[in-house]
Amino acid sequence: MADAITNNITDIGSPVNYQLMRGLLSAARKKLPYFNGTLPGSLTKQTGAPAVIWQRVENLDAVTTALSEPSSTSAWQNGRTLVQPTVSTVTATPLKYGNAIQLTEEVDLIQMNVRSMNLMDTLGANAGESLNELMIDTYQTVTTTSIRFGSGVASAGVIVNDIVANDVKYATNFLNRNSAMNFTPIGTGSTNIGTSPIRDSYYGICHPDVEEDIRDITGFIAVEQYAGYTDTLVGEFGTVGGVRFCTSELSGSIEASAGGSTTTLRFTASAGASDVYDTFIYGREAMGTVGLGEDHSTSVNKMYDTIPAVSLIQHGAGSAGAGDPYNEMITLAWKSWFAGAVLNNNWCVRVRTGATKLA
Repeated sequence: MADAITNNITDIGSPVNYQLMRGLLSAARKKLPYFNGTLPGSLTKQTGAPAVIWQRVENLDAVTTALSEPSSTSAWQNGRTLVQPTVSTVTATPLKYGNAIQLTEEVDLIQMNVRSMNLMDTLGANAGESLNELMIDTYQTVTTTSIRFGSGVASAGVIVNDIVANDVKYATNFLNRNSAMNFTPIGTGSTNIGTSPIRDSYYGICHPDVEEDIRDITGFIAVEQYAGYTDTLVGEFGTVGGVRFCTSELSGSIEASAGGSTTTLRFTASAGASDVYDTFIYGREAMGTVGLGEDHSTSVNKMYDTIPAVSLIQHGAGSAGAGDPYNEMITLAWKSWFAGAVLNNNWCVRVRTGATKLA
């Protein structure tokens, strides 16, 4: 998935490279809840121009007519009618993102030390946060038919209520009516004390301010009550109404003071106008991604060649030549391809609500 550290210092061994890269990727994955459950795209390079392609096979219509007897043993297809499946193709142009930091010789990257690991954590977190923010923008491009204003109000400008059970019900009903696919099957419970059955579920992502309102919805099951056989997601905190919710603190899901006037205790950027939060509830293969993260990209260049989703680049002391006469400067950088796309607008709901400010 990623290159080893590129460097010109010959005495850094591969175990150190591997440990540093592991630190960067681990830190990044903790910041990527908006990549949960997304469909990886194929990153290809054709005549020098990169492109991302996702393909999805549409559901077949239900069969309600019994098969007739074969009209003739020699007839084509025994007289039966076949259907042609529909394959939807979505394409996007990936862009490259990255960031770099400058160090001095006081930071020793030849020996793997605490400072080295902290730098990898810092770069990794920055990579994860950056691509997570970009993916929020992709979720927000769902069509207006997939937008639910909290408590059923007419527009964002009058939103004052926090998320409620009926908002989650609306979203799951919308997905069910459009034959969206669940991510997880029903979990029938466990003999472990304090665990609860988990119904088949879609995924949801919200801001931490909204998380506290979701926890107050009747029937909420905290992640601590999941049985041991249930794998959890990045940022997952619990489930309610057939949705397993994760949280992300990034600001891209907040529109400051875009709601209605309120005198109750709300999160507001300016007095009296409620902030509006986006919570996304979606099914499998609703969203596509290419970027940094586990199982989020398939990269193809030529046959059997790969383009890494993320690269970590180090230029060691002395590599700048006359530009660094005292051989003091070291740089570390990450770079990554990214592309996101809505693959099916009917399989993702954007729920727009306010949030209760805790006293």
